[in-house]
Amino acid sequence: MKRLITTAGCLLCLISGPLSAATYAIPEGDSVVGKLSWVKSRSEDTLLDIARRHSLGANHIQMANPHLDLWLPGEGSRVILTTRLILPAAPRKGIVLNLAEMRLYYYPFNRPGVVEVYPVGIGRESWPTPETVTRITQKTKGPRWYPPRSIRQEAELRGKPLPEFIPPGPENPLGDYALRLALPRYLLHGTNKPAGVGMRVSHGCIRLYPEHIERLFNAVRKGTQVRIINSAYKVGWRGDELLLEVHSPAYAGANAKSLDYEALMKTIRAAGIGDNTQLDLNAVARAVRGANGIPMVIGERLDMTSP
Repeated sequence: MKRLITTAGCLLCLISGPLSAATYAIPEGDSVVGKLSWVKSRSEDTLLDIARRHSLGANHIQMANPHLDLWLPGEGSRVILTTRLILPAAPRKGIVLNLAEMRLYYYPFNRPGVVEVYPVGIGRESWPTPETVTRITQKTKGPRWYPPRSIRQEAELRGKPLPEFIPPGPENPLGDYALRLALPRYLLHGTNKPAGVGMRVSHGCIRLYPEHIERLFNAVRKGTQVRIINSAYKVGWRGDELLLEVHSPAYAGANAKSLDYEALMKTIRAAGIGDNTQLDLNAVARAVRGANGIPMVIGERLDMTSP
């Protein structure tokens, strides 16, 4: 296992293969964790391969590398990894899932000051994953899937009818582990199609890589709180620097504006800016235009004691 210590004192644990989530130590008083990094691609790599190796989803790798081909990035291409993150503005308790960035944050009950971060796939536009606060009610290893009538009807219209029951195994879309929510019909589960992690492809459930759902399944307890939000803008402090991370809203709608200025400024103010904060509006505009999920410095605290 490789360990990288960032200048902010954050610990990011990465591994060479797709076996674990990214784990970060949360610096006291800060809300920015991790360190932006990059790797060189190999001739046999796709961006999806690289994303999975580094606990990222398809969206994270594509947003940060729009100039690279998803399937053939090429030998020796520099691939940016979005491994610096701003924690969501939500209680650091249980599970926080941000639909806009398609990431799940788990705050282990027995490891204060630590967060595990998992990429996820979420519901498509026509089957959106709801924003809510719920909890885990059941843990199932080797889940059976009983496709609802609405999903079977949809499959029939596509000429790919589904049976009323799919047993555990490689053909089961739920994968090997499932965490049922108090929200009826919704699960956190694995998948037999890991390429869909980081995409809006499900019927509302939340998909994780097979290796990630196994880890999460073994870590969480029944009753764990699950908070689902849709925050396109995240703002946080790293020492005296104020950073902004921009994503596209998960379900913006056809007529949504590209910039919700009111929501953006509300998020910035909520981060605790005051008279001693110098905000760079040009940097804010660049971060919004980029919308690449990479935290960017947009301001700083000033030393008001200096003459």
